[in-house]
Amino acid sequence: MSLATYGDYAARTRESFARQPAMRAMGISIDDVAPGEVWLSMPFNPDFTQQHGFMHAGTIVSGLDTAAGFAAFTLMPEEAGVLTVELKTALMRPGKGQRFNFHARVVKPGRTILFTEAVAMAIDAGQEHEIARLSATMMAVEGRADIRG
Repeated sequence: MSLATYGDYAARTRESFARQPAMRAMGISIDDVAPGEVWLSMPFNPDFTQQHGFMHAGTIVSGLDTAAGFAAFTLMPEEAGVLTVELKTALMRPGKGQRFNFHARVVKPGRTILFTEAVAMAIDAGQEHEIARLSATMMAVEGRADIRG
């Protein structure tokens, strides 16, 4: 299928992302969108840390999962919504940084099921470190009023 089939995927992706109160609360925003890829970022926020002062793993996983879901969403038909079916995350370093970036890409697109990967990077004192990786399976959902693009 050509990208023309999916309409204005970038505008749809940004509009759908904007409807997520959780992302707004965490300060996660879209930096860029391309077919099958999404880049998100988030500033450090002490409200989302764990007891040692590192960004909580749940916050990092939320950023990764959202990036992966929206990377898949860019390749879905206009009327489809996206849901996570399965995910696995490897946490490689503590979430220490002033800023966090999440980059996700589709590694295997399909009509209903899409396989994705995402990487979380922490920027701390001018240095960038990979802190987590996610692999996830996303599902295109069509024909349900409660799940929309």
